[in-house]
Amino acid sequence: MFIFSGVELSTQQVEALQRGHIYAAYLHSETMRVVVPYLVLAGLALTMLILVAATKFPTSMTDTGEHDSGRSSIHALWKSPQFLLAVAAQFACVGAQVGSWSYFIPYIQSYTREPERVAGYILTASLVAFGIGRFVSAWLMRTIQPSKLMGIYCVINTGLAVVGIAFPGWIGVGALMLTSFFMSLLFPTIFAQGIRGLGVNTKLASSLLVMAIVGGAVLTPIMGLISVYFSLAIAYTVPLLAYIFIAFFAFADARMLMLPRDPKSRVF
Repeated sequence: MFIFSGVELSTQQVEALQRGHIYAAYLHSETMRVVVPYLVLAGLALTMLILVAATKFPTSMTDTGEHDSGRSSIHALWKSPQFLLAVAAQFACVGAQVGSWSYFIPYIQSYTREPERVAGYILTASLVAFGIGRFVSAWLMRTIQPSKLMGIYCVINTGLAVVGIAFPGWIGVGALMLTSFFMSLLFPTIFAQGIRGLGVNTKLASSLLVMAIVGGAVLTPIMGLISVYFSLAIAYTVPLLAYIFIAFFAFADARMLMLPRDPKSRVF
């Protein structure tokens, strides 16, 4: 609402502005629309930083529940299939999220001919669905194992992505919008399952799992390349493959949780 002006110039209008040597000024005014929203967001982020810095957290909140002595070791983490799969799953998860949302507005414009402002409203609805999905998932996890629920969500999103690829248009828009609801569970669940049982290595593992968000910076431009050489619809094969991989991780993790745990194991 704050960034899109709602003005979309035709080719003839652009040419007229260029002839009048005012097109650059128009582009500058459109670009400057992002300044105020980002200043507000920066202010909110700084306020939260100050609140976190001023808050004294109880020691129990960082207690891993393990009483092992010794220092954390990255070499031990490399020997943990659970952790390595979680890092890869988190990489895929954030890549799917950022890529799906980054190209959603162009997808809507390309296949429904709606203006960017309307497309922006639909993206906002998608993010609302994401928020609702987080609360619904928390309720469902009271009775369904988190890893199993995550696997089910990824299977659903795989199907929705297929619809978005095969039926570009309003059907595809609806399907891709729904993927946000089922994406809501992924990041926190992958994180929690990835650090489970790591004892003294928990904090180091947490850092590496957070760093896996670089997937959003890697998979998103790959989607862009695919959209240039093929189409925006085909570009959504990237999040589709991400959902398949996360489903594999989720169901593998759920299966391991059903096996008897070795007290000496640091993996499961």
